[in-house]
Amino acid sequence: MKKTNNTSLKRRHDVFGLVYMIPWFIGFLLFFLYPFLHSVFLSFQKVDFLPGGGYKTIFAGLQNYTAAFTSDEKFIKNVAGSLLDMFIDVPVCLVFAFFVAVLLNQEFHGNFLAKAVFFLPVILGTGVFLSVRESTAEVSGMALNSAMDEGIAAMQGLQSMNIVKILQDIGVPAQLTDYITGPIDRIYSIITMSGVQIFLFLTGLKSISPALYEAAHVEGASGWVSFWKITFPMVTPVIGVNVVYSLIDNFTMSDNKTMNYIYDMAFSQFNYGLSNAMAWVYCTILTVIVGIAVTAVNKHIVYQA
Repeated sequence: MKKTNNTSLKRRHDVFGLVYMIPWFIGFLLFFLYPFLHSVFLSFQKVDFLPGGGYKTIFAGLQNYTAAFTSDEKFIKNVAGSLLDMFIDVPVCLVFAFFVAVLLNQEFHGNFLAKAVFFLPVILGTGVFLSVRESTAEVSGMALNSAMDEGIAAMQGLQSMNIVKILQDIGVPAQLTDYITGPIDRIYSIITMSGVQIFLFLTGLKSISPALYEAAHVEGASGWVSFWKITFPMVTPVIGVNVVYSLIDNFTMSDNKTMNYIYDMAFSQFNYGLSNAMAWVYCTILTVIVGIAVTAVNKHIVYQA
């Protein structure tokens, strides 16, 4: 009798689980699967608009993909620029986020306020606040934004000017100099894009058992040794998550030149076939990079038992 009750309860839980999945499944079909398949379909089509409204599609094969690599120089240039920004911004963002998370993990007065300051750019970067900011710019004019951009650029230029001169004096190649000073010139964007990573690292740091540090202290381990033997290995799973998140966020952020170019190709030039082909090429590049990064990081991840 008891076994029957357990079976009935398990079956009821399974039914409730399926019921709760129905809204997600409907949303998946309407808002993900259909646009996904339609985008693949359009990438192989030539879209012509009809005079009376609507459009017709003509199968073009790989013509759109070929045009993305051969006929459109701006697309390749923008993709190369996005890749360069990724190799500069993502490592610096992860190091910065981990450093700040270690500091915020300490107990001090104003800890909550400091956390709010670093997470505030994440809230201000959402779609609602971006729309409000754009509407405000239209009302007040672009003069203030232009002045702020020039001021930020001038300040960043002054910050990296001395470093560039020092590196050039000691004979560092120009390309390596640009790579080193690039994060300094984009320090504002790096801070604004590291809020989520900081809190993910904080979650990982909070999950480390204090008993490990107590045992290390009893054995005479210094703080530096404890960091490299306990703290860093224990947060490697979070590093893997942050690597994937940072790569995707960097490739899809609102000011990404490739994303904006694909958007303009679709909704300004109304070339839906070419824009979808570019989007799938860009998505494939991102998928390959994320796959390589995950494979490399997984070899060094330490999972707690």
